[in-house]
Amino acid sequence: GLPAGSADVVIPADETFQNPDTDSDLLFSKKICNISGRIIERNQSEHTHPYASTQEIDEMLENLAKDMPTGWWDIPPFIPTDHSEMSAVMFDRMMSQMWYFQLESLLHLPFMLRAASERRYEYSKFSCLKASREMVYRYLALRLSGKQTFCCKIVDFGALTATVTLFLGLLEPPTPGAAHESRQEQESDRNLVRKVLESMEELAEGGKDVVATQSVNVIRALMAVDSPSGGNTGNLKVTIPYFGTISIVKEPRTASQSGSLSTPYGQQPQVHQQSITVDQQMPNPQSWQGLPFSTQTTPAPTPTNAPMVSFTSSQFPPVLPDQNFETWGLSEADTFFFDSLLNTDIDGNWVL
Repeated sequence: GLPAGSADVVIPADETFQNPDTDSDLLFSKKICNISGRIIERNQSEHTHPYASTQEIDEMLENLAKDMPTGWWDIPPFIPTDHSEMSAVMFDRMMSQMWYFQLESLLHLPFMLRAASERRYEYSKFSCLKASREMVYRYLALRLSGKQTFCCKIVDFGALTATVTLFLGLLEPPTPGAAHESRQEQESDRNLVRKVLESMEELAEGGKDVVATQSVNVIRALMAVDSPSGGNTGNLKVTIPYFGTISIVKEPRTASQSGSLSTPYGQQPQVHQQSITVDQQMPNPQSWQGLPFSTQTTPAPTPTNAPMVSFTSSQFPPVLPDQNFETWGLSEADTFFFDSLLNTDIDGNWVL
């Protein structure tokens, strides 16, 4: 939610991808810096239609991707750890790619959840989830290199936000008419989430890697919501810095529901409430003309034990009051826990 800390990187006229004397990787990083500035401007602007700006920035990202040489986007099957110049180049390239996909995900994240009720945002949902997968692929490739020192806390944190984004996609039921394909894709995303969890559990051993330890707690708590048994009930609130807050309320199963919750792919929760706001107060909130900040999805014909989900993004100034447990009609006594997790309010005790 903050303005840019510096002006755009100045790129000389002769510094183009077509110039053989240009360092393509360096120019890519410069252009990524400037595109990140455009995203910040979109978030800060009071007069621009946000989705129109999003489409323009998306085109900039797409054109940049096309400018890179053939094979530049390939994930290497092996990254040498011999501290050679080649290993440094490969690592820097992977980092640049992760930065690119992180920006693409952050660009579309505010509109991803709205695709459940407004079809014009389907592209944002597709782009956001695809970019998150690409980030996870590269993160796992770096971790498989055998050198933990290759990565840093920022890389781990980026992988966490990508994993949480994939989880948000898992909260929606499969699209009607494409249930089989949607379930296959969701199961693939679940496998990616599990692989990230396993990787971070290795890093968290001994408790020395604080970011990995916190990430493990978040992913485990979220996976409890998506348990195939459908038996987990309770409230969950996760606040992730620079990303946002996810609040979930899942009511207890009744005896009549217990027989209908077991499916080959587990219970598919229904997203009942989506809110794109921020917690902190900021001056001059945007009007965001014509764009609803709260949407109500149409209930599925046979949803049972479906959680209510609210996502509060850290990118935008407040437009509507923040959704909280009280607005869902819960009394103070209506507090439950997922499995044996005693602290289901993971709220800001982060160390980066």
